[in-house]
Amino acid sequence: MKILAIESSCDDTGVAILEYDKAGQPKILADLVSSQVKIHAKWGGVVPMLAKREHQRNLLPLLKKVLRKSKLLKNSKSEILNSKQTLNPKSKIQNQTLKEILEREPELLKKLLPFIKKYPKPDIDYVAVTNGPGLEPALWVGVNFARALSYFWNIPIIPVNHIEGHIAANWPNEKLNAPHPPLKLRGGEGELFPAIALVVSGGHTQLILIKKFGDYKIIGETRDDAAGEAFDKVAKMLGLGYPGGPIISQLATKHQSQANHLSLITNHFLLPRPMINSGDFDFSFSGLKTAVLYLLRKMTPSQIKKSTRVIAAEFQQAVIDVLTAKTLSSAKKYNTKTIILAGGVAANAALRSNLSLIITKHLSLNFLVPPINLCQDNATMIALAAYYQLTQKRAKKANWRTLKAQANLRIS
Repeated sequence: MKILAIESSCDDTGVAILEYDKAGQPKILADLVSSQVKIHAKWGGVVPMLAKREHQRNLLPLLKKVLRKSKLLKNSKSEILNSKQTLNPKSKIQNQTLKEILEREPELLKKLLPFIKKYPKPDIDYVAVTNGPGLEPALWVGVNFARALSYFWNIPIIPVNHIEGHIAANWPNEKLNAPHPPLKLRGGEGELFPAIALVVSGGHTQLILIKKFGDYKIIGETRDDAAGEAFDKVAKMLGLGYPGGPIISQLATKHQSQANHLSLITNHFLLPRPMINSGDFDFSFSGLKTAVLYLLRKMTPSQIKKSTRVIAAEFQQAVIDVLTAKTLSSAKKYNTKTIILAGGVAANAALRSNLSLIITKHLSLNFLVPPINLCQDNATMIALAAYYQLTQKRAKKANWRTLKAQANLRIS
């Protein structure tokens, strides 16, 4: 079984192909991501219509590359030129249908028509695509591209929730040819559930109770800014650029490597830990962001420059303290056996090590975290989620005629 997956929920364009053998073991044939960071950097955040434009430009080139890397792209140009038969791509009905599907993506349509005339249908069994949540203009490009391929190649299309994709990136499979660390599960895979997933990214901060893969309940989420969004906004205040997460993480690491963290933080730099003792599992990072703003207003540019590393370190630690406290509290309440970390912020080294140390050494729970390359938005995680849906016979094979993007799609 081969699954072609498409991800375009925000500013990363992802296309991947996973192949599963008869035993259900996956192999990544190809996985490519085109980042738009440089394009959005000057705006200090993702501009939805710019993201849409770039997805239109990137999807087909990425598709060609993953098909070629997977040895599934067969050039039949010479056959077409020498054939006197009427080919399906030239059918007025097919062309008109493709134009209707990609009406919102004229640049993508312009590139797709020559592609499908030149290359025959590849050996693909399913098309999986992120249909939400995310930025609606960005989502629609990927959804419509998947709809067009599903229609023309006559293969089923599987919509995937973006958050479930992030969770699936954690799923234990030692034979997946990705840089997954060796898994040492306490009691074996059957002892994974119930589990708590901490999903942290630029757009989401959620705690999700998982009774089994596919059975989710959101038990806590941010009331305002997501953690990743707060990183970006604080980085902007400090004049560090975009995206903020990696920059703040690097500065915090440099600060901590030079001196004892606590010895250099005076009361002047201490920041609040919002809602850490609220008694529920919700988050709020807007107040933390505001606290940084008020702190900077009291300082001169010279003082800010000298204190950037320590402020970055204190801000990062405040976020980690809240995320860790809420996660551990929820795991205790629901008597979970596993804690899962997912999302773009899961790449933060301090958060990974902090949770890992507490969970594995002091709580004796399973701790699953994806490799760094599967923390960012990518298509491999979408293919993984689609496969698990298929194996559990809960995959919702959508009709290409009616599939829609859902910006506010909820996992539960």
